[in-house]
Amino acid sequence: MEWIFCRVWRLEVMATRIACVQCGKLIEWQPVPAGEGPTCAECLNEAQERGCDSSPTSSSRAAHREVSLSFEKTVSRSMLLPMPGVVPSAPGEMICRLEPESLRYLDLSKNLQEFLRLPPGEFLHQSLLQHLHQDDRDLAEEELRQVCEYGERNDLVLRIKGVAESWHFMRIYAQARYDPSGSVNHIRCNLKDVTDRVRAEQELSRRTEKLIAANKQLRQMNRKLKEAHCRLVQSEKLAALGTLAAGVAHEINNPLAFAINNTMVLTRDVTELFQLVGLLQQQAAGDLPGSAAELTTTISQLADKMDLPYLRENLPRLIDSTYKGLVRVARIVEKLKGFARLDRSEIGEVDVHESIDQCLVMLGDSLSRLNIAVERRFGELPRIRAAVAHLNQVFLNLLVNGIDAIEAAGHRQGRIVVATRRSGAEIGIEVNDNGSGISPEILPRIFDPFFTTKPPGKGTGLGLSICHGIISEHGGRIEVDSNPDTGTCFRIRLPVQGAF
Repeated sequence: MEWIFCRVWRLEVMATRIACVQCGKLIEWQPVPAGEGPTCAECLNEAQERGCDSSPTSSSRAAHREVSLSFEKTVSRSMLLPMPGVVPSAPGEMICRLEPESLRYLDLSKNLQEFLRLPPGEFLHQSLLQHLHQDDRDLAEEELRQVCEYGERNDLVLRIKGVAESWHFMRIYAQARYDPSGSVNHIRCNLKDVTDRVRAEQELSRRTEKLIAANKQLRQMNRKLKEAHCRLVQSEKLAALGTLAAGVAHEINNPLAFAINNTMVLTRDVTELFQLVGLLQQQAAGDLPGSAAELTTTISQLADKMDLPYLRENLPRLIDSTYKGLVRVARIVEKLKGFARLDRSEIGEVDVHESIDQCLVMLGDSLSRLNIAVERRFGELPRIRAAVAHLNQVFLNLLVNGIDAIEAAGHRQGRIVVATRRSGAEIGIEVNDNGSGISPEILPRIFDPFFTTKPPGKGTGLGLSICHGIISEHGGRIEVDSNPDTGTCFRIRLPVQGAF
């Protein structure tokens, strides 16, 4: 160690910038004989003035000068074996040297004396711990003990009371300095005031906590909004089911009514036929009492009552119409299966034309009541993979909107045109009506949730919003063109992916 020490301190070639041992200021320093130490010009002038001073404090200053000169004979581990991350003191840093055991001040830079408001020479009997916040003293003792053990300590931040009796956050880089024998001579500390940075970090932490709390509250609000939205969507689905129920009730009621009436007629006529057949069987077996003339008269009267020619002509037609009515009911029930649960989202093969036909059947009563003609212009479309119940809801909502628009316009002859076609990698569905149309002012808002132009109680304002969401989930888009004079046209584009 002594050889390396001599190599370090007696090197006469290299010039470097090093801190003044008195004030910490960086100066250009060339190696000088041991004991002189790097000192700036200002400190040298001050030392000369102190040398001429005959005041009572001159002896303590001289003693301090002797201690300061002894520091220059010490080295650190960084000087012997350079350590990564060790930075020379920068302008504005304050420097002190501490006694290893008691942590008393051995020397202070001028700027640190001013910061601690300590007159020259009076710091020798004071400890660094006296100026630390009481909550930081145990930490400081432990960290500085480790400095003596391991040599260095970086980025230690402690609170020190400085000017104006206020607490400052100081970043301390502590370094053990060794004498030629290898024992710790003193602890050199570079202090830098980082109060502004720490307070900025505290403010950032406070704002971050507020932001986290606000985000948590926002997530709770979003969850509540989603729950409310789900309830409203469910109400929209129930409203669609209500529309279906009204139309389906009428569609099923008509064939059931004449089927029931035909059944009553068939019951009456078949009963009389069975009576006639029974008389004829008894006549053939000879079991009837009375003469043959009386039996013939009874059969003739029963035949006249039954109106056999009428039965012979109309009974087959009556049975056929009853059969067709029941088949129609069965078909309606079959189409209802696509609307059994509007919240079902299973992906499967979808025939778009069949889905549209199902919706038109469900709305048959409203279409016939308002005298609305439906024109189908279907092109060649592949079967696609989609949520069939969701697509049914989209087509149903668009058709219901068209029916409402035609009713609002008061047209005696309404018209809805449903057209489909394939265009490259997409299929297109258009629903065009000649209703009242949408004004340009509100056209950009029609897909907004809860926006509706219908009177209160008739719409929730979620129909088109749901349609837009469903089509977007399928990777498509929905567009609208409208004119208050000519009506509205909705265009749906769905990608042909997974087509069959």
